[in-house]
Amino acid sequence: MDGKKFSLQNILFSKLNVKITLLFFTVGILAPSAAIFYFYLITVSSLSESIPIEQAAMLRTVAITIIILIAVNTTLVGFLISKAISKPIKQLYSATREVEKGNYDVKLDIKNRDEIGKLANAFNKTTAALARIKDERRELDSAKTEFLSITSHELRTPITPMKAQLQMLEKDYFGKLTDKQKESLSIIIRNTDRLDNIIVDFLEISRIEAARLKFNFVEVNLAETVRETVKFMEGFGKEKNIELVVKTDELPTIEADPDRVSQILRNLITNAIKFSQENSKIEVEAKLRENDILFSVRDYGTGITPGDQIRIFEPFYQVEQHSKRKYGGTGLGLAICRGIVESQNGKIWVDSKIGRGSKFFFTIPLEPVRDIKPIKVLFSQKAVVEKKIQEEFQTMLGPLGNIEFNELKNKNALGKEDLFKYIDSLTDQYIITNNHGLDFKNHISKIFGEEKELNHNIDTLYRSEEGLRRD
Repeated sequence: MDGKKFSLQNILFSKLNVKITLLFFTVGILAPSAAIFYFYLITVSSLSESIPIEQAAMLRTVAITIIILIAVNTTLVGFLISKAISKPIKQLYSATREVEKGNYDVKLDIKNRDEIGKLANAFNKTTAALARIKDERRELDSAKTEFLSITSHELRTPITPMKAQLQMLEKDYFGKLTDKQKESLSIIIRNTDRLDNIIVDFLEISRIEAARLKFNFVEVNLAETVRETVKFMEGFGKEKNIELVVKTDELPTIEADPDRVSQILRNLITNAIKFSQENSKIEVEAKLRENDILFSVRDYGTGITPGDQIRIFEPFYQVEQHSKRKYGGTGLGLAICRGIVESQNGKIWVDSKIGRGSKFFFTIPLEPVRDIKPIKVLFSQKAVVEKKIQEEFQTMLGPLGNIEFNELKNKNALGKEDLFKYIDSLTDQYIITNNHGLDFKNHISKIFGEEKELNHNIDTLYRSEEGLRRD
């Protein structure tokens, strides 16, 4: 913690120093000073006639001098004692803030033999235990990633020759097959291809988690990448007579990996085609921003429920719509997209309404990230999102926040729209101000991965649209 930085904890601890100093001032100055002054008054009043004026003045001077010396000494001692008490408390507070940030290597060097010293010793033992747990967890994560990578490679090794033999068998290379045999063989080949795709996805996830994801950065204009990808995907859209529309800003030539961008776009467009109605359209956009390029893929299909939006980027998670199960899929595509985007310090999120379609966003930085960091993919994103929402409720509503959060969770109302409606009800009832409500909404939007912030005009428009839909 920066000692020169003006912060709330510095104010609190300075108040603690003041309180202790005032206590010493009261006990060590006022009481002795009052006794000396009272003794002086008694002496002067009883000897007023016999004592000379010069001696009375000298007596008064001595009394005042003694009072001043007591005041100076007591104030100095009180200040030193207050600093001795507040300093270890400040150190303990700073250390707890470091632990809150995930830094378990922090140690307290407090050698007091009182209760504060014992508390510091217990704190050091606790952080040491947390550091060991963190190291063990890191080792487990590394072992898990390594196991996933080795297993995926070993599984793929026999699949390649197996596919080749099956394809040769299908082409009558080993003799003529009956129609029933070919039909059965075709099913085997399709499932072999599906298994191979799953293994490839696992390999990709293992690379993402181990920070070994390959990026081939070249000078490229990503507007051309968008157009080429959409042109490639048009054939898939024709099956349902879906029109693919491209809208791009004039983009600069930057260093990026066009294959990775195309991979993300293909996945998002494929999903958009799956969940779109026939004779509809899909819009693919690319907009230049200050530090990155914002891509989006919008469909006008069935939409995604708020509960599904929270988990949509989890591995193996598929939207529970039985009518769409015929499209299959492993549920790893969006998780891989998230890993690719976050490996480049970008963001990916979705904005969707049931019956009105979905719009997926992701960003690519103008400057490539060459030092790739490991990204956790194989864990539940829902639990992380819910925890952040709960913390935001506690921050905005205090002790009431936990109660309100649990009620909304029990109602399965933790989607962004549900939370926005709840915040609007708080402002309508004057429980929180409009400004606090707007801050609340912006924090919730960031939790769901959105970067745009609401302002008063947008917030009013949003609430007007909600009102029209309810009417």
